[in-house]
Amino acid sequence: MNNYFLDSSRIPTDKKDWGGIKSLFDGAEVGAAGGFTMGYIVYDKPHFSGVHEDNEVIYILSGRGSAKIGNEEKNFREDFLLVIPAGTEHAITGVSEGPVKAVLVHFG
Repeated sequence: MNNYFLDSSRIPTDKKDWGGIKSLFDGAEVGAAGGFTMGYIVYDKPHFSGVHEDNEVIYILSGRGSAKIGNEEKNFREDFLLVIPAGTEHAITGVSEGPVKAVLVHFG
């Protein structure tokens, strides 16, 4: 990676039926140990994410909704952090004020 500054508006958004996601950083490109990726995600409606082999955190920038992580369901809003341990089933179960915009990070 040779760039210190990146205009993320030039990165295309991968459109999904539940919203969209854009990959901002892939740690493999710079040799990050344990894996590290960062993205920007927009939820227009609920989304079942499933289970990942890595850890994930989702920082809510704007919007309100609910998420289920494992057996616990919680309402969230702006400035909320969702922490999803590796191997834990999770989903955005509702969008009450949206779209919900967030930064997500996956790491080993």
